Amino acid sequence: MSHNKSWRTAFLPATPRLIEQYEINGMRLFDDSFIKNFHSKFTLFMMQFKIIRDLERMMLDIFSKGAFGLILCRTKYIDDVLQISIDNGIQQVVILGAGLDTRPYRIESSDNLKVVEVDLPIMQNIKKRKVRKCLGELPTHITYVPIDFNKQSLEEVLSNEVLDTGKPIFFIWEGVTQYITEEAVKSTFRFISKAVIGSAVVFSYILKDVIDKTSDIEGINDVMDYFITKDQSWEFGLEPSNVGEFLKPFKLITIEDVGDSYYQERYLKPIGRKLDVSEMERVIYAKKI
Repeated sequence: MSHNKSWRTAFLPATPRLIEQYEINGMRLFDDSFIKNFHSKFTLFMMQFKIIRDLERMMLDIFSKGAFGLILCRTKYIDDVLQISIDNGIQQVVILGAGLDTRPYRIESSDNLKVVEVDLPIMQNIKKRKVRKCLGELPTHITYVPIDFNKQSLEEVLSNEVLDTGKPIFFIWEGVTQYITEEAVKSTFRFISKAVIGSAVVFSYILKDVIDKTSDIEGINDVMDYFITKDQSWEFGLEPSNVGEFLKPFKLITIEDVGDSYYQERYLKPIGRKLDVSEMERVIYAKKI
């Protein structure tokens, strides 16, 4: 996948997160006012109109039913796990393939953390330019480290000067693993496995039968074919029943492996919100043992 296409891919989850900010209080899953800084004035003007927001939602769900709800619920879950970790004393956060992740700029007490954003150079350069425009300068608690996961390992780019390896680290890896090779995924987990006990990782993964094109999810093969035509093919997936065995060599134990049913029961039903959530992706929260 080219670097320019990677940047455009970052906007796929950013648009639903922007639309969510126009949801009424009590129904909104999370607050992310900072996401508006990554969108044009024209987009922000158009998003004031409900008919435009509804059209964007409809178009995304026509492309892949439940994708809109999946992105929102995934964001909410990772927000929750991160906030709990901060409340429990975590002091270092590494965001792998950060894209337009806004958590270091909006999560409560995140400015007290040491945050490392790891991503492609072109994506970081554009993001830093937009952050400077919004804040006047880059936040001092955030370090931006460039990487190409398919060509470099975290060992090559993260030094002891960037992270205190003697303290626990919280890793976030959202919406990335499907775009890179299995070896690149394993290389990243080998790095995570070297973190001290008390460290944790939350990451999303596409179901392996989706990658293998054997899934019975309606229209999912068309989604796969679309990304192939855009030179953004999905490479890696996991079978939920094999997650434990996959993580075992990396000294990680699964705390939660969540998807559609969890999101419906935990987030949507309690507020009476009806939202389709795709089953093509799940999120794992695991800890170092």
